[in-house]
Amino acid sequence: MMRGWACFLVWLWCSWAQAAPVQAQACENPRALHVALIPQRDMATLLMQYRPLMQALSVALGRPVDAVPASSYGAVIEGLLSGAVDLAELGPASYAIAMSRGADIEPIATFRLRTGFLTRQPNGYRSVLITLHGDRPKTLASLRGAMLSLTDPASTSGAVLPRQAMRQQLGMSIESYFSRVTYAGSHIRALDALRARAVDAAFVASTVVDEEIRRGRLRHEDIDVLWQSAPIPYDPFVIRRTLCPDVQRKILQVFSGNTASLQKMFSELGMEGFASVSAADYQAIRALYPDRH
Repeated sequence: MMRGWACFLVWLWCSWAQAAPVQAQACENPRALHVALIPQRDMATLLMQYRPLMQALSVALGRPVDAVPASSYGAVIEGLLSGAVDLAELGPASYAIAMSRGADIEPIATFRLRTGFLTRQPNGYRSVLITLHGDRPKTLASLRGAMLSLTDPASTSGAVLPRQAMRQQLGMSIESYFSRVTYAGSHIRALDALRARAVDAAFVASTVVDEEIRRGRLRHEDIDVLWQSAPIPYDPFVIRRTLCPDVQRKILQVFSGNTASLQKMFSELGMEGFASVSAADYQAIRALYPDRH
């Protein structure tokens, strides 16, 4: 009998030893949290503005938080898919694209917007088509053959919804209607191209226009708004669901707990704070991107 118990204990130990690595891999507990942001503005400026959030995450998690520079919306999506990015701020369309490609992510928060000239409610922004005041009549028809700036192929307000809406209104693609269509890479660059008269019109986010007006770099009388979308749910912060539950809980606490240390960031970004979101809030955008995985 003693030999039988000994054999059983050896078998039990071997079974535990084989199962332990599998259990250890059931969730991920990275030594450093990797965070990425879609490049709505100049990346160096963006990372400086978001530094309070990075610091709050580092304190909550008790580990370094590394900002992952992103050259495009697509680069952030690829980072989430590959596991190189743990937490990211995405646009609604880039979130939908990531989900259609099988990303194992969950939206946990968004910003509560500060209302302004073009952003009229705290839980939704708009895509707007703007021109410089006085350059052309205030009609979409006057832009036929003009030069247009979009933002990024995966930008909700800077490309995805404009393409869909213009095809419905014009009966043709944007490329067929305008003489030249370019991607600026960010909303600010699209505005800069318009101000430099390198293009005749630009599709940008209402929040970016309002921020430029608040900072005194643009006056609302300087632009004409030729089209605007229905309200769009704002950019979600998403986490990879493969992170260990305790890591996810601590990240969520930063967004849902005391945000006193983040007030400077909110002010810099023209936001009022964080708001909770779920996957259901972005269902209408996700419907534009059938699953491909």
